[in-house]
Amino acid sequence: MAEETLERRRDRIHAIVEGALLGDIAIVFLLMRAFLPVLFLRPILLALAAVSFVMLLQRRGVQMTILASIAAYILFSALVGPILAIKAIDTAAAAVLIGLGRRAGLGAALNTLWTGPVYALLDLVIPTVASIIIFRYPVKDLIKSAQNFVHLVFNALRFLLNGFHASPAVLHQVHGWEAFGVSHWQYGWLATMVLYGWLNMYLVAIVAEMVLKQIPVQTLVRQRAA
Repeated sequence: MAEETLERRRDRIHAIVEGALLGDIAIVFLLMRAFLPVLFLRPILLALAAVSFVMLLQRRGVQMTILASIAAYILFSALVGPILAIKAIDTAAAAVLIGLGRRAGLGAALNTLWTGPVYALLDLVIPTVASIIIFRYPVKDLIKSAQNFVHLVFNALRFLLNGFHASPAVLHQVHGWEAFGVSHWQYGWLATMVLYGWLNMYLVAIVAEMVLKQIPVQTLVRQRAA
């Protein structure tokens, strides 16, 4: 009995150390993302940061991954501030979704298909609605801004069509789409959020597949729960 308790205690310590180490690796990539002003590198660094949490989830499960993400947020907030450090939670959320899909045996494409909308809901839609409620933004002004943005998009589209000498019938059809888009701007907003979620999760899924394929299978085997 004493040996079993000692073994469980040792496994718990190993899990905590492993979570702290992989969380620190994620923070290194997040710091590089925060201070390197290279736009095309920022999403890649974010995906590399997520790989650490994906690996942790596969080895130690969801609970340890959540604990490591909270610790990473606390440490990252001490370096860049609590607002910018939210990106650590965002990265861990993406990693948890991808890791759950990998544990279920899903490939990168299928993993992206279901994680994109879930990520958009958890990371974009709910925080946006919550911030509007908490900070009491004027809803009418926000709706007007969204409708103006739809007008701007269709104006740009009409400019391009005029440049290609599109027929009046095509321009009339675009005008009909504009009327629908302005009156139902919510659909466009939700579609944009889901598209953004798919793009983010596809990048994380692809980078995770590329990196974890270089790691021996024995290393990624699920460890005994501590």
